[in-house]
Amino acid sequence: MTTRSPLLTEAIRALEAGGPLEDAQAARTAARAASSDEARIAHRAGLLAARLGLVDGLARARRLAPWVLAALALLVTLAGLGLAGAVVDAQERRINVMAALVALLGAHLLSLLVWLVALLWPGSHGSGGSLLGRLWLSATARLALGRGGEAAAVAQGALALLQRARLLPWLAGLASHVVWALALGAALGAMLFALSFRAYTLGWETTLLDPAAFGRAVQALAIAPGWLGFPVPDPQAPTDRTLAIWLVGCVVVYGLLPRVALAVLCAVVWRVRSARLQPDYGLPYYHRLAARLDALVPATVIDPDSHGAAGRPPHPPAAGHTSDAVLLAGFELPPELPWPPAPVPHGVEALAPIDGSQAQRQAFLDAASQRNPRLLVLAVNAAASPDRGTERLLRDALPLAGACRLWLLGDDAGRGAARWQRWLGDIGLSDLPCFTDAQALQVPTAARTP
Repeated sequence: MTTRSPLLTEAIRALEAGGPLEDAQAARTAARAASSDEARIAHRAGLLAARLGLVDGLARARRLAPWVLAALALLVTLAGLGLAGAVVDAQERRINVMAALVALLGAHLLSLLVWLVALLWPGSHGSGGSLLGRLWLSATARLALGRGGEAAAVAQGALALLQRARLLPWLAGLASHVVWALALGAALGAMLFALSFRAYTLGWETTLLDPAAFGRAVQALAIAPGWLGFPVPDPQAPTDRTLAIWLVGCVVVYGLLPRVALAVLCAVVWRVRSARLQPDYGLPYYHRLAARLDALVPATVIDPDSHGAAGRPPHPPAAGHTSDAVLLAGFELPPELPWPPAPVPHGVEALAPIDGSQAQRQAFLDAASQRNPRLLVLAVNAAASPDRGTERLLRDALPLAGACRLWLLGDDAGRGAARWQRWLGDIGLSDLPCFTDAQALQVPTAARTP
């Protein structure tokens, strides 16, 4: 039994960016154990991840994640307590409320603004909008998997999944909001303790700015706390008590409550959208991997009576029923083989290559049926193993052309020709010509129109 998860699949992709892993046994097992491309890819990734220790490492990371977040919260909480201690001067017993408010809420508001920018502008998703969130993910991966390439691969895989699902700002924001809520709560508790058991003189002082502007700012900032019952100081004659309660109210309303509410929102969004965490199977890496695994799938005989010469469809049609068209098509060619393989001669029409999907196979057959060409050339990868899909396509295409040929492409064309010719004989198509060069495009004399 193997563990399958989108994160393991992406982690294996990140590891193989530096070179393919040895996967002969895993690929064969995955090809036989699943029926879809995505399931085969995930099964292979689970087998490789188990072999490399990523499955156990991921389990450790899930157990460690809350503790790493708690450690970050502790560090920021200690910083918050330091801020509170700096604001509440035990010797002078004087507090400049505006300076205290900036010290308590300045870094919080700046980090909150960065997170909001990352959330509202998709182009900034890569940053996640939260240094604390990214530090949390990275530290968890390092502690669970060490400093090797596996930890980096898991971290890269997690970031790729989160960015594709547009969940990175929400998860990073959840970590950031929880940490800041704890830090602000600790700073608020320390400040309340000091203000409750010591007498302090509160006010605002300035050398460069207008003191009246501070008074207006105090009144403006008191509006939102006033909705929750906090008093609004009189800017002309504020008391120490009202200013102290005003300062507490501002920290609660502009600091603690937004962080708690946003942490809850991020948790809800994560819970609702976490099903979107899926790899991008449209990437070339997954296309190549799906083709490899599909080639390893054991052939299933669906209609065995079609094998052999007796099952061969009538071919070719009468010469007078064909057009002058010469068609060239490629079937399941790897990306490294250029298409078309060479400058095609005048009069040869190169169709779009066929990747093996039912839609593209049908489009190819429809094009051949409409043109009814005098010559149809099907280019295949010489290094590939002939399979049931190739046979089925040939049998469907043979009645649609005056003549049909196979063109073997790739460096192994010469060595693969004998194998392909034997296969053609085994399925009853031994008279189908098999070429290894561009001579396959030459129109046979028998097929030429008088």
